[in-house]
Amino acid sequence: MTMKVDARGRRPPSDVLARAIRDHLLRTAADRFCTGMTDRQAAMVLRTKLVRYREGGWRRDRVEVRCPDRHRGTITELFWTVFSIRDATPSDRTIRAALALDPFSVAHDQ
Repeated sequence: MTMKVDARGRRPPSDVLARAIRDHLLRTAADRFCTGMTDRQAAMVLRTKLVRYREGGWRRDRVEVRCPDRHRGTITELFWTVFSIRDATPSDRTIRAALALDPFSVAHDQ
């Protein structure tokens, strides 16, 4: 007997994974390049840089299979990975939520 699973209203596992990776990359970018800033300030800085990269360098870099060597170790490397997973710029609110999230918190799963 085959049982169908009703997944309406739930995100597919691939979407959940993509969002988790994106959020991790945003937290990493904030930790490395926005030290001493509040989450709100860091989110504004990251959003500005994300928009700038997507409208500029990403147009050239999007065809690459892996991140170009010239971006290694820079914030652009993290942004390249964010856009290669999903070609969409996260909103300021989404970035703030990602920065505020502690993935190792017990309360995270509740």
